[in-house]
Amino acid sequence: MSKIQIIGGTPLHGKIRISGAKNSLLPILTACLMVRGTIRLHDVPKLSDLTQMLHILAKLGCVINRQNQTIKIDVNELQNHIIDKEAAPKIRGSIFVMGAMLSRLGKVELPLPGGCAIGSRPIDLHLTLLRQIGVKCHYRQNTIIASYTPRRHRKPIILALDFPSVGATENIILATALGITGNVYYIHGAAKEPEIVDLCNFLNNCGAQINGAGTDTIIIHSVPSLHGTTYTPIPDRINTGSYLIAAAVTGGDVTLTNVIPTHHINLINKLKNIGAQITTTSDSINIIMNRRTPYSFNIHTAPYPGFPTDLQSQFCVLTTITKGCSTITENLFENRFRYVSELNKLGAQITIERNQARIKGVNKLTATLTPTLCPSSYQIPNPQICNGTNLTAHDLRGGVALVIAALAAQGTTTIEQADYIYRGHEDIVKDLRQLGANIVALDR
Repeated sequence: MSKIQIIGGTPLHGKIRISGAKNSLLPILTACLMVRGTIRLHDVPKLSDLTQMLHILAKLGCVINRQNQTIKIDVNELQNHIIDKEAAPKIRGSIFVMGAMLSRLGKVELPLPGGCAIGSRPIDLHLTLLRQIGVKCHYRQNTIIASYTPRRHRKPIILALDFPSVGATENIILATALGITGNVYYIHGAAKEPEIVDLCNFLNNCGAQINGAGTDTIIIHSVPSLHGTTYTPIPDRINTGSYLIAAAVTGGDVTLTNVIPTHHINLINKLKNIGAQITTTSDSINIIMNRRTPYSFNIHTAPYPGFPTDLQSQFCVLTTITKGCSTITENLFENRFRYVSELNKLGAQITIERNQARIKGVNKLTATLTPTLCPSSYQIPNPQICNGTNLTAHDLRGGVALVIAALAAQGTTTIEQADYIYRGHEDIVKDLRQLGANIVALDR
């Protein structure tokens, strides 16, 4: 796997543009399976997870062409209902193929989905909802075998989620948006994330009839067919949040464009509490961090509009160098603290008890001091002297947290298993170098 090497201690300054949201594009790409016609998606970053999803679509019969950040997908007749056994287990998003294929073909064989090892992430809630609309499914050799014969309903079907799962909400939307005219579905307890709204907007552009996205009740009137469209997904709010935190940690002055500031109210308020100056326009955010006010945080991750679990590890880096004692409680995924032992190698003082991290702020993070030749492409007489402090990424968001910590730490840090990071960032090294960071990618 590739590595990222960073000399820290330099404040970030400058401007970068945020690209389309991975967590929107994964379900939107699977929704293309429900369309008869041509779809053009703009602002699609080159991420490994999206590449795997495009591979799945191509294997099913979609004709795909990419030109820079635009992808053209032609969908007519799908060739089979068996999902690629190599690609599906590599990404969690392959689970969305289930709802789309059931609504289009009425059958699917899906290898159990993969993704980052951040917790068990069971798919029971997905299957429970699908069974409630008449889907028959069982397991066979780590594969989900499912079939579905839609029938006319005289009354609306009421579905309820015990927990506002984003994935389960998206899957049941995909399974019911395309179907028998006159069928109506009420989804109570639905997730309210912006990515849910984005998926529903895309489907409505294709001719679906979905109301209530962004609230806890979504109403779907099934339609018999969907047509092609041109669509641009929302900007990636997790990458936006990560760069805002990186600017705060390094004491920088950064402007992010192509963003939706209202998606970040929770984070912006917390950054202001420790002294960040933040100004926004309709599509940009500027953060200036000249000083850091002592502050103790008590963060609890929660579904939107609560604090996002996908920013928990990045924000933890900020608490390590904020005077005071903070706690971060992870309520969604049990393995989200695997990065903590790596942060402690840089001098952070973090202890874990069950699902809670307790952080005692320190004055600074410190990596191993090495010659000023680093970061490098290892074209020096003795490459080992350039390693600095070695850290290991275990998942996407935890890996980004290590990058942010390395930006703040005095000395050189080498982050191994950086391929995890590229699952959600097209080129984090290029972005950060544009902001003045001393960073290089190795062995990519």
